[in-house]
Amino acid sequence: MSIDELASVASPPLGVQPGEVDWRSVEHLIGCALPADYKEMVQRYGPGCFSQFIHVYQPSSELRAIDLPTQVDESLWALRYLRDVGEPMPYRLDDPAEVLAFGRTDNGDLLFWRRIDLDAPDTWTVLVKEPRGEEWFEFPGDMSGFLAKVLDRTISVPIFPRRFPSMAPIFESY
Repeated sequence: MSIDELASVASPPLGVQPGEVDWRSVEHLIGCALPADYKEMVQRYGPGCFSQFIHVYQPSSELRAIDLPTQVDESLWALRYLRDVGEPMPYRLDDPAEVLAFGRTDNGDLLFWRRIDLDAPDTWTVLVKEPRGEEWFEFPGDMSGFLAKVLDRTISVPIFPRRFPSMAPIFESY
């Protein structure tokens, strides 16, 4: 399981006592089931930041900037706007959208799941969208595998700064 790979690269914080998540309500709110590795990451890590750069949205947060349902809606709205003003969009944005936001970087890059099979969230792959251009990066695995491979430098995301990560992989709680 990729969540164990992620934990071996960037240890979860000690003593995290995440609140109970009503996944049924969250999934109802965003309109689909969520991948198991995302749910496990939320339970193990809680809200925070990977290597002072990558933020994964949380299922229910008072902070709009990291609240999953809020950011799912806002990110899709932004992509539709960009499409409507002429930016090429290689992914379906109309219902059901092929992309679902799950995080962002400090540079404004957006992280998405690519929902090829809407009914099989554990098969979804990862997309990264640069904030001020048309470039997308595709990763053929799940979210936690993507995070592990980026943080341990197994893969390089051309959209991210060349020197990222510039430190040993860490996770810091908010």
